[in-house]
Amino acid sequence: MNEKLAWKEIDLSALLHNLKIIKEKVGEKVEIIAVVKADAYGHGMEVISLFLQKLGNIKTFAVAQIEEAIVLRKIGVDKKILILSPQLKDAIPYFFEYNLIPVVSSFEFLEELGAYSNSKNKSIRVHISVDTGMGREGFLPSEIGKVLETMKKYPSLVLEGISSHLSCPENKKDPYNIFQKKLFEEVYKSLRNERVFFHFSNTGGIFNFPEFHYDAVRPGLSLYGYGDKKLKPVMGVKAKITLVKELPAGWGVGYGHTYMTDKITKIAVVPIGYADGYRRDLSNKGRVLLKGEYCKVLGRISMDQFTIDVTDKEVKIRDVVTIMGYDKDKVIDAQELAILSNTIPYEILTGFGSAKRLKNFYKFNGKILTDPISELNL
Repeated sequence: MNEKLAWKEIDLSALLHNLKIIKEKVGEKVEIIAVVKADAYGHGMEVISLFLQKLGNIKTFAVAQIEEAIVLRKIGVDKKILILSPQLKDAIPYFFEYNLIPVVSSFEFLEELGAYSNSKNKSIRVHISVDTGMGREGFLPSEIGKVLETMKKYPSLVLEGISSHLSCPENKKDPYNIFQKKLFEEVYKSLRNERVFFHFSNTGGIFNFPEFHYDAVRPGLSLYGYGDKKLKPVMGVKAKITLVKELPAGWGVGYGHTYMTDKITKIAVVPIGYADGYRRDLSNKGRVLLKGEYCKVLGRISMDQFTIDVTDKEVKIRDVVTIMGYDKDKVIDAQELAILSNTIPYEILTGFGSAKRLKNFYKFNGKILTDPISELNL
């Protein structure tokens, strides 16, 4: 069966546009580390990474877990790959087998990595994470001296980079950003003559704090269209109407009859639900686009479907509804859905991304691609 009830559309032209905006913001001397963890924020890590490697000229990628990096190697990504999050000891051999770069956050892992490296007489590049106030991964700034002393025991460990992570860069007025920058700057000044590579900024840092760019930046959300008004959303979500009917006045809609009709109401059923990433928080609050017009969500979002008000509209089964994305001159984006759901765009994108029933359809220069990897020779 080829006809899909609901799907995602991933616009690779928008991805390339966003990369261009990011490069213009940071300048040609600052490297772009493309963050493609969590299946490229739900956009499909394999296609996105191969596309960025070839058409985006990306030289370094970043993921959260070593399994993600191994997938990238196996599909043909041959550039640098950073593993941003702490890993367990069992992962160490795979760093060497697949030529991956750990971002180290603990003395225990540093010692284990060094011992393994020395025992195999193989060198490995490492980045050291500094906790400047995120309160998560990384060494405290006061521990960096001890880190460097520890590394001297293991000549096979090559210090390539120093990183940190901003906790609230979206808020330009939050003084904590300056606090974090001050601590990172102290580490930078102590090591800048050591030919070490410094990276500090995520999307918020890229667009709100130019002085935080250092040698490289790590765009994640901004690659996919959020974080600045010049960016274009890459992901769209669409579905085909499966049922149209009229309900009498005084009729309940959905579980718990949280919406009651006050007149004869024509409704349409949209075959996507909270199992597909369309959050239950959007019950009676969300809206969709149908033929360039907004239609309200009526009642609760179910696991597999929800209902919209199409009273006084010409609607038929198989008409396409835009749940997220553009329709003519109107748009519903992940930011809108996040606000209505009391969450963040990251969760909206990865929620749709993890939905097994929503297949990705990629398009480039306005054309839907049947097999983007072969058609674009990625």
